[in-house]
Amino acid sequence: MGALKMQQFLLPLVLLSFTAAFELIDLSTANGFIWNAALPNKSIQVSGTVPGSIYTDLEMGGKFTGGPLLFRFNDLDYRWVSYEDWDYYLSFEVPATVASYSAVDLVFYGVDTVADIELNKSPLGTTNNMFVRYKYDVKNILKTDGSNELVVRFKSPVKYAKDRYDEQALDYPVLPTCLDPAYQGECHANHIRKMQSSFSWDWGPAFPTVGLWHEVKIEAYNSVSIRDFWVGFERDETLQQWKVDMKIHCETPDFGIDHSGTFTVTITDGDQVIHTFVQETVLNGNVDREVTSPLFTFNVPFAQIQQWMPNGWGQQKLYDVKLEFQEGTETVTLQDRIGFRTVELIEDDLTVGRSYYFRVNGEPVFLKGSNWIPSAVLPELITEQYLRELLTASKAAHMNAMRIWGGGIYEFTEFYRIADELGILIWHDMMYACSMYPANDPFLEIVSTEIRQQIRRISRHPSVLIWAGNNENEAALRQNWYGTADNFETYKADYIKLYVDTIKTIVNEEDPSRPFTVSSPSNGKRSEEEGYVSQNPGMEEYGDVHYYNYFGNMWNWETYLKPRMATEYGFQALPSVHAWTTAANPIGQDDDWHYDGRLLFTRQHHPGGNDELVLQVEGQLGKARVTTPEQQFLDMIYLTQMHQAEAIKIESEHYRRLQYLDFDGLGHCMGSLYWQLQDIWQGPSWASIEYGGRWKPLHHFATKFFAPLSFMLWIRDGNVAVYPHDYRNGADMVPGILLIKLQSWSQINPVVIERLPNVNGNSSLEWQKPLDSWLSDNGCSRQTCFLTATYEDPETGRQLAPDSYLYPSNFTAITNLVKANVQVTSVGEVYESESSWVIDVQLSTDYPAAFVWLDTITDRKGRFSDNGFLMPTATKTVSFLSPEPITDSTAFLENLKVAHLAEIIR
Repeated sequence: MGALKMQQFLLPLVLLSFTAAFELIDLSTANGFIWNAALPNKSIQVSGTVPGSIYTDLEMGGKFTGGPLLFRFNDLDYRWVSYEDWDYYLSFEVPATVASYSAVDLVFYGVDTVADIELNKSPLGTTNNMFVRYKYDVKNILKTDGSNELVVRFKSPVKYAKDRYDEQALDYPVLPTCLDPAYQGECHANHIRKMQSSFSWDWGPAFPTVGLWHEVKIEAYNSVSIRDFWVGFERDETLQQWKVDMKIHCETPDFGIDHSGTFTVTITDGDQVIHTFVQETVLNGNVDREVTSPLFTFNVPFAQIQQWMPNGWGQQKLYDVKLEFQEGTETVTLQDRIGFRTVELIEDDLTVGRSYYFRVNGEPVFLKGSNWIPSAVLPELITEQYLRELLTASKAAHMNAMRIWGGGIYEFTEFYRIADELGILIWHDMMYACSMYPANDPFLEIVSTEIRQQIRRISRHPSVLIWAGNNENEAALRQNWYGTADNFETYKADYIKLYVDTIKTIVNEEDPSRPFTVSSPSNGKRSEEEGYVSQNPGMEEYGDVHYYNYFGNMWNWETYLKPRMATEYGFQALPSVHAWTTAANPIGQDDDWHYDGRLLFTRQHHPGGNDELVLQVEGQLGKARVTTPEQQFLDMIYLTQMHQAEAIKIESEHYRRLQYLDFDGLGHCMGSLYWQLQDIWQGPSWASIEYGGRWKPLHHFATKFFAPLSFMLWIRDGNVAVYPHDYRNGADMVPGILLIKLQSWSQINPVVIERLPNVNGNSSLEWQKPLDSWLSDNGCSRQTCFLTATYEDPETGRQLAPDSYLYPSNFTAITNLVKANVQVTSVGEVYESESSWVIDVQLSTDYPAAFVWLDTITDRKGRFSDNGFLMPTATKTVSFLSPEPITDSTAFLENLKVAHLAEIIR
């Protein structure tokens, strides 16, 4: 599956330097350690992979006969795997030198999920949280003179979750009791601390796997080891310096023995030392052999530092930081990179409600971005390369923010490093989503460990913007999604125990440098004032909102809310032909390529989703042409993808306009994060990038509606108007001329052109006309003409901002849409640019064409510089960018195909 091949994701270890004070043995398969996996009775046995899981191991071991994991109905046919217990075991030897260390720990960086662990037949402990690092003292168990036998006995996650539910239900049930049947999933994910979406979601399959999804290591050391650190920044404008606070989290080889030593913190920029801080201290570990240093504080002058800013707002400057602890002759170190920046969440009183926005280094930042789900249903299939591809695609669409959704995983460390490099701010949910959760003492205990470890691991990254306690659970509780109204006070008490008394308290202790919101959506401070469960979560006047509507006129901006911040919104579309080919049998073999076929029905996990897609497509674009069932399916792929892209464009532009516009106190919007960025499999979903990395039309549209400078045509109170939307208050404006063209669908030349030579870029109204009279004065109507706005250099004609357009009517009402003859006329020679192979493609048309889509017949990797576009001019040139060499331009031309709307609809 392209980038999603079977490959180990090796979690980077920044733990310690390799000195005499430390010895590390990584028991991963890639290092030559031979793991095995089997049913307890050994009736099925395969080679095991660490990091990995049982589904991929069974597939690699040839135990599945129905094809790849994500082929056709295999999410159901292979479900038996999740109902079984599985054992992983390893025989291994270690060098004799290990025995000489004061501490010898066996460390599991990720156990998915419930398992009993034993070494050399000695029980070490039981795991029950996928997101916790487990450490066991094995100094007196590990053999250095022979073979060691390590066994991890996994319990079925489905059965375990059911057992925990049954135990809880003796008192009262923690809801929901199960998923909607459309999800084709498993019940009670909220009773096991595991990736919630592994039990299924409305955009993905259920693969409740088991395995060691991160590394297993033997760590031997004499002095303390440095595990993590927290760093916080404050700007002192008076003294013109950064105040830097730091805590260093360590582990000790013993309990009750002091370790006196010296911490040295060195910040460098390449070969240049920016600052050095030295502090003597005494460390004494607790019963878990863990200790945190005192708070270290030092100052660094502004003049020595280039601050870290999000994408589009400045440079993403990162500095190397080296932490050292010297005790006697032994020195241990940890190295990483940090960025100097501050974050504030501003909730000031307004005439109506409160503001809700973020300041980064004192600058108000409008969040432009999307929502992030797990990039594969089996985390071991996620590679560093694929994470980089997805986040780089986000930056290419001018995004500066990404919300990590609360039903997935705390991401791999490399994810945050890439976000740091690219300037993608992270709204970070804790992993609790769309459910009530237990609040008994054992559950809260494992939650506490999870939150503390994850905040310590992640919080040093400058990309992390805000922590959120959960996804949609405040709204679910208050709005009675699962029947909580009958016992509301009990569920509310559990909610506060979990998210306020436990998670919020720990987050604030571990990371006082960032804001925390208990839920998303939420009314912010108002929710807190109402006892953390607002009477109406997601009010437009406060906090953030999630908004979905599949039945209104979603191409009309007036359908949408006017919130302070939109952190979820979206529409579904089908996956591309390329993706569906990997999931379905060949065309003509059965009904896999029928819109009403069993495969699409089974993969549509959103209840009623396929009917909603038809409703929206036929309401905005029109009915598809009458043809064969297979061609109808292909046409619906095109139509649903174009509807999705246009609807989210209209909604996203609406939220960007609301930054400047006031609607009786509503508006002042400072964030637009659509749902969702990527797919987890080949099925109907809300994603703009499908499984494997191919861009859908929506992602191409995002490069325009999130562009730094955008001119958005819109209709308000009967007037058509255009504003320049520059989210940095003029910083991206360059002198140009704005051309507003009125065009008829039945001719290629504009009916009239209006020229505005002096656009000031301060987000004020630039041009306005009474729409209907202006149309009629020029021989047009809403049903025959459309508008475009182009901002260009008056001397060279070079575009200075993306084209904008306005369809005054949906396409079902247009009376003069012509089936244009859109053709690829030629392709240029291949050339290299920024590590890509590029080939230019020239197109021509005799009439305006809407939603022009270029594609390659072959499954060639790459994307076009523009796609899904309106073509209002006779010619257009786009480029195809490929990460792989293009060796034959003639073959490339022969493999191109082009489609547009008038060919598809009746």
